[in-house]
Amino acid sequence: MTERVTIDIDGPVSVLDHGGEGPLIVFVHGLEGSAYNWSLIAPHLAKRHRVIAPDLSGFGYTPPANRGSTVDANAELVAGIIAHYGTDALLIGNSMGGLISLIVADRHPELVRGAVIINPAAPVTDWSRVRPHAAARLSTPLIPLLGGPIVDAYRSTQSAEQGAEEALHFVAVDPTSLDPTVWQNAEEIARLRRTQDWPTDTLVTAVRSIAPYVLRKSTFAKMLHRIGPPVLLIHGTEDDLIQVETARWIGRERPDWTIVLFDGIGHVPMLETPERVLEVIDVWGQAAFSAPSSAAT
Repeated sequence: MTERVTIDIDGPVSVLDHGGEGPLIVFVHGLEGSAYNWSLIAPHLAKRHRVIAPDLSGFGYTPPANRGSTVDANAELVAGIIAHYGTDALLIGNSMGGLISLIVADRHPELVRGAVIINPAAPVTDWSRVRPHAAARLSTPLIPLLGGPIVDAYRSTQSAEQGAEEALHFVAVDPTSLDPTVWQNAEEIARLRRTQDWPTDTLVTAVRSIAPYVLRKSTFAKMLHRIGPPVLLIHGTEDDLIQVETARWIGRERPDWTIVLFDGIGHVPMLETPERVLEVIDVWGQAAFSAPSSAAT
């Protein structure tokens, strides 16, 4: 049974606790996402695992407190969450959460038994293939002094429902095919942001902290090569935000990692095709871990 709980990691952290018994899984959502991003696959994984999905610092129901909302701060938060539960974990992260999962695996290998990164934020390998609307959405928060006000002004023109609709059209190839609960959750988070005073600052801070990782390819590659735990990378080929060429580049840098491409899928495979994601995690988990603790449905 899933319940929302609050734990203390240098301040309150809101967590969707999906229960279960067995090896720990910690989900790590992406930019402007929330713990709800995992609701289609978490209950299945909880059949054989202890499953936790936190709202990161500054996102969803978790305030930034004194932690901030950079990817580095949230990597330390994720490490703290794992330590809170007293064991190591399989990290499953999407987009910014995929990057955060890699950072945790690099800096705290003793806490990470493996990682599944889904369309992770990573260096652009071919700028000519970045679509204009994606570039505009991601670059606006980077504008000095004006990035936040521009975001605020644009959001003020939308209802919560319009904001949720725009976000889902941006990340999914066919948002009309998504489970109705995905739309309900997106609208809930969009309404929640209107009651909080930190979402724009969080967005600007997070995007600016991601930039050094995605703009410095050689530095990113060095991090990839330091990571010891096994990694599965799942990537939708129709992602407008993080092109599939980036996944192929990671595969060339780390040929020992498992790379699985989903044709016709966008930025959020766990919402667009949850059954396929679960199947791939199951097969990979059985091969990657000797103990009978693979990610299974």
